[in-house]
Amino acid sequence: MVTVRARVLLRAVLLAVVVVASGFLAWWSWRTSAALAALGDRSVIESTALLVREKIDRVEATIIAGDNAVLHLVNPDDLDTLAQRWPDLAERISPTVRSVLVLDEALRPLRVVAHREDDDRFELVAWVTGGRLEGLDLAGKEVGAHSHWHGAVDGRSVLLSYFTRESAGRHYYVVLEADVDYIRSELLPKLFDDPLARGRFNITDENHRLVIGRSLRSAGGFVVSAPFPTTLYNWQLAVAPRRAPELAARSRRRGVIEGSYVGASLLVILAGVSFLLFAARQEEQLNTLKSDFIATVSHELKTPLSLIRMFGEMLAGDRAPTPEKRAQYLDIIVRESERLSALIENVLDFARLEQGRAAYEFTAADLGATVRRDVEAFRFRENRERPALVVEIADDIAPVRLDARAMQVLLFNLLDNAFKYAGDTDAVFVRARQEGARAVVEVEDRGPGIDPDDARRIFERFYRGRAVRSGGPRGTGIGLSLVKHIARAHGGDVTARAASPTGTIFRVAIPVGG
Repeated sequence: MVTVRARVLLRAVLLAVVVVASGFLAWWSWRTSAALAALGDRSVIESTALLVREKIDRVEATIIAGDNAVLHLVNPDDLDTLAQRWPDLAERISPTVRSVLVLDEALRPLRVVAHREDDDRFELVAWVTGGRLEGLDLAGKEVGAHSHWHGAVDGRSVLLSYFTRESAGRHYYVVLEADVDYIRSELLPKLFDDPLARGRFNITDENHRLVIGRSLRSAGGFVVSAPFPTTLYNWQLAVAPRRAPELAARSRRRGVIEGSYVGASLLVILAGVSFLLFAARQEEQLNTLKSDFIATVSHELKTPLSLIRMFGEMLAGDRAPTPEKRAQYLDIIVRESERLSALIENVLDFARLEQGRAAYEFTAADLGATVRRDVEAFRFRENRERPALVVEIADDIAPVRLDARAMQVLLFNLLDNAFKYAGDTDAVFVRARQEGARAVVEVEDRGPGIDPDDARRIFERFYRGRAVRSGGPRGTGIGLSLVKHIARAHGGDVTARAASPTGTIFRVAIPVGG
């Protein structure tokens, strides 16, 4: 047989297993959902990354194409032709080039040509020959090499393309200064003027300042950025999908919703398990109470039956020494028979209540007369000298609708309860009066009183107080449950409270009016 401690341990282990399993299920569900969402976001990001690479390639291809167009016009043996032809062709073949510098093998300037007349062409000479451009290494490049230098000079962004060439066995160098203003104001807006990128891109410089475009903070994690690998390598291009703010907001919303769903599911699972464990515990407690009830009823039935049998055998064997003793034995038999009948009636009434078969026949009646008649019937049944039954019934109680038999069961159970716990006190009080629209019946004993914790549960079926469970008067635990059911069937209720100075008052209130 499984012990109580083993059952408690089993429940604890079961709860722990369910909590762990529920937590794992919740985590796995969230992880799967997050992975699916991340997969969708990744496809958006990958398509955006393709757009970034395509835009970078177009920008660099345009700059390099302009450089190559100028380079084809450079002939170190005929630089005058370059100075004459290129400025006229520049708008068409190389709008991205601002000025051209040709140097000999010793890095001496041979010719400098500007795209526009107002450009300071000698500024380029000063930068290249003055050693102001850190990292610019003309002489270290092989013939045919094409490189770029990008940086800030005097607070201005400068992009240079430089080439190493050979002519008649001699090296010469060509340095092209890009027109960064043209690239910023015309080339980039033109290349990004399409439905996919318009308004959803920016380019930042080496100090993270906007060169062109707008802030993409609202796009969240859907921004894809990359530097220009060859030409403007100190700048960085960032592109976001047109619906990036909506996607970012939806992603945040999805995280909150999915987290809420997972949390709610976990709570539902835990609540369900907790309810099942609670229900199992309640069922176990109810079974225990039923077992106690059966044992108590058996004992309560056995006691009067034993007395009836014993005194019946004495009378049958003519062992009563005197007529007075014979009358006393007969009185005990009658009283125990009444007690046995009352107990059986209580059990049967309770069984009808449990099965939903309780039926009441309500008629208009005088509550005072009903209480007085039932008290006298109980007094006759008990036939005790102590405690005395003190009846206080008001004369002005309005008629009430009641079931006479049910009211007798109610009053008998309250009186039986009062007599059990009255102990050696002098009296049990029964009062009836009208309070407003209600008729009130009170039964008061002067016993030790009721524990406040028991007062909340004493009308539950099978429940018995702590003092009783630890050795007080025996009982079935169904009497007060019957009282509560009958009171509510009459449209009223029953309460229990402490009396002064000691004892307990049971108060039944039902509506008047017949």
